Amino acid sequence: IDVRLPALELSGHTDLEQRINVEIQSRINALLDEAEARARKAREAYVETGGEEIDFIPIIIDVDYEIKCQNGQYLSFLVTETETLASAYTEYYAYNIDLETGRELTLRDLLGPDWKRIANEAVRAGIDERSQDPANVYFDGSDGIEGFQSIRDDQPFYLNESGSPVVVFSKYEIAPGYMGMQEFEVGSLLPNDA
Repeated sequence: IDVRLPALELSGHTDLEQRINVEIQSRINALLDEAEARARKAREAYVETGGEEIDFIPIIIDVDYEIKCQNGQYLSFLVTETETLASAYTEYYAYNIDLETGRELTLRDLLGPDWKRIANEAVRAGIDERSQDPANVYFDGSDGIEGFQSIRDDQPFYLNESGSPVVVFSKYEIAPGYMGMQEFEVGSLLPNDA
């Protein structure tokens, strides 16, 4: 297990700082507990089916973060948790904080009351554009897998360096696994110096 976590230090926002830090720590602790339980079960199953415990390849758990946008008004970052055995599975948790108000941002905050339509149009346009390349495949219902219909109310997103919201879809959510995590920029909202 390798864990690298952000710790917010926001002068004047100690309540927000503490709440976000506790939430991140709690979420990661729960993820690590679940991952360790899965790893124990995998080892037990390996041994029960005739494998030698010493030959069992341990599951690697890696938790990290990446700051996507940091300026005087906003802080946006992704926390990732990856489990690796024969293949890797990654979960993403996005944090978008308005440093002036001390609140976590939502897509509705950034895009207004028509936020869902705006984001859906951006995702559909992105899928259409990327689908022009035959190497890019998105689920469309033809193989019994529904594909993109609409963003969720709790759709993960981050703000990129230019201040645009970018919605995030996990691997396998709207496209085959080889396509990886899918990200779609919704539109620029912040000044260019963000």
